[in-house]
Amino acid sequence: MKKILLKLIILSSSCLAITWLLLFSSSSFYGDFNLCYTEEGDDGEYYLNMYQHLPTTPIAVYKLIDGYNKYFWVLYNKEGKEIWHSPHYAYLSDMVGGLVVPTKKNNFLRYKSNEGWETVDLTDKINQVNGKK
Repeated sequence: MKKILLKLIILSSSCLAITWLLLFSSSSFYGDFNLCYTEEGDDGEYYLNMYQHLPTTPIAVYKLIDGYNKYFWVLYNKEGKEIWHSPHYAYLSDMVGGLVVPTKKNNFLRYKSNEGWETVDLTDKINQVNGKK
């Protein structure tokens, strides 16, 4: 009976820990309270906000203490609808030089990630948010 109870406690603790890490990503909650920077596209159609990760998980606390790469990006259209969010568990730098925000004519986003410069084609997501798909 004790072995079954112990296994049940270990299993439920593991499930709870995984759920906590998945549901409470340090980039799941954002707003004016952790907004660090805004970059607007050339034509004003889209803007990209840089937010600081929140200390909601042990990994996030470590990353915030470490001091490097503690940001994530969210792209919005001019109406404020969210179009794109950087990967939830990516801790990005605050480098904005070379950053390219989409425009009406160009649906590509370019940002600095941990692996180098990333270019993302957002045509499908932009169409989906604007109701064209």
